[in-house]
Amino acid sequence: MALSRIMPQSRIIYVTHSQKGKLAERVLRVESADAEGGWHALFSDAPQLPERAAKLLEGAHTVVSFSADSDDPLARGVARVAPHAKLVSLDTKKPGSGHVTQSLMQQLDAWPALAAAMQQMLRSVESRGTGFHLSPQDRIVIHPGAGKEANRWPAEKYLELIRKLRDAGKQVRVLLGEAELDRWPATLIGQFEALSDVHWPVTLLELLDELAGATAFVGNDSGPAHLAGIIGVSTIAIFGGADPTRWQPLGPRVQIIQDHSIAAIEMETVYTHVVRLAGD
Repeated sequence: MALSRIMPQSRIIYVTHSQKGKLAERVLRVESADAEGGWHALFSDAPQLPERAAKLLEGAHTVVSFSADSDDPLARGVARVAPHAKLVSLDTKKPGSGHVTQSLMQQLDAWPALAAAMQQMLRSVESRGTGFHLSPQDRIVIHPGAGKEANRWPAEKYLELIRKLRDAGKQVRVLLGEAELDRWPATLIGQFEALSDVHWPVTLLELLDELAGATAFVGNDSGPAHLAGIIGVSTIAIFGGADPTRWQPLGPRVQIIQDHSIAAIEMETVYTHVVRLAGD
């Protein structure tokens, strides 16, 4: 978004997994290229990219990487194919005291115009989201999963929350994915299905459509919470030990609920926040 602002005549092409690329096209209005389309050849000593990838890279005046430092195999491969291109390397894991986006801006000290544009974009996301069009359908969407066990509020408390919301006349939709199918017993999934409308988004675009229809979203520290936040959905993100100061979702209507142990967070606390947020 920042690059689009300071370079309005340039194409912005996001090289990533195809599903993430399609998501970025919808949410950020950029172009995308599938990272599986031969881009791995950049790691070789004599890169031989497929024609489409080679043309894109050879035509680039700037390459921004979130996975390369200034002199690793990927950076050297980029330099061989596009020696004229400016390479900007950003490290999302660099230690810092503030939000990870603040760390990224500090790494752009050598490019003050981009740093300033990024600051403007962050303020815009904080005030109104990315500008994605929402279509609320009077339902609360809940995603009880997370990649790490420590990031998951207990499923039993989600069930209590759903039951209380349903008893209060709220429509609830639960989103589950492959991780829950692999980790959870069928009896637990059956309990969610008995209490709510359970959907299984297959792609990230399906997930986006589900979130866009929510009056409020409740989830753990996971990808769906970040996506809901930046598109402007009223979002409650439940945190345990992870530092929300650094990793909390961005967005205009994001609320964080945290305790030293995620299991210590009471259902009534989350319920109160959900009802208040859904009514805003």
